[in-house]
Amino acid sequence: MSKKEKSEEAKPSIEDLDKTIKDVKKLTDDSKVMIENRMKSKPLESATMIFMAGVILGVLIGSATARRS
Repeated sequence: MSKKEKSEEAKPSIEDLDKTIKDVKKLTDDSKVMIENRMKSKPLESATMIFMAGVILGVLIGSATARRS
């Protein structure tokens, strides 16, 4: 088998890419609905998690920029 034949076999078809895109879209839609339901059922817990994520990101970004100065 030549290199050209191998590279052509390794390339995904348009149908494969379309199916993968649809699968990813379905997964993200399902995840979005699940997160929205979780936030509606436990709003205080959700707000706390978002706040903590913001604090952690702030500390990481702050320490990264402080080291450059």
